[in-house]
Amino acid sequence: MARILFIDDDPMTLETLSKAVEVFGHQALHAHNGKEGLELARQQSPDLIFTDLRLPDMEGLVLVERLHNDPLTAPIPVLVLSASPALDETERAQAVGAQGFISKPIRLQALLELIQKHCAS
Repeated sequence: MARILFIDDDPMTLETLSKAVEVFGHQALHAHNGKEGLELARQQSPDLIFTDLRLPDMEGLVLVERLHNDPLTAPIPVLVLSASPALDETERAQAVGAQGFISKPIRLQALLELIQKHCAS
């Protein structure tokens, strides 16, 4: 079982993603903004983090960079979610430490494949 943190300001997205991973036996954690996500990542040490690119209190890429530079959270893979990913955003996300980029709406199969890839023992 993997512990997965979803950071997104859209409650419907959080609920949908949480239910999807819980059906497959994973534990879902969620945060509604970057500050809450950073704190939860430090406290809970999830196996994988998905963060939206657009958050109410900070840009998703700033959050990715903070997670990547924090010794407590640096080992955790971070994937960026976006409804409209541009090529430059994808490149910037990888430059600041993101392990990948996934487009919204998220296909369940793609989500599960990413979890398996990044949470393999």
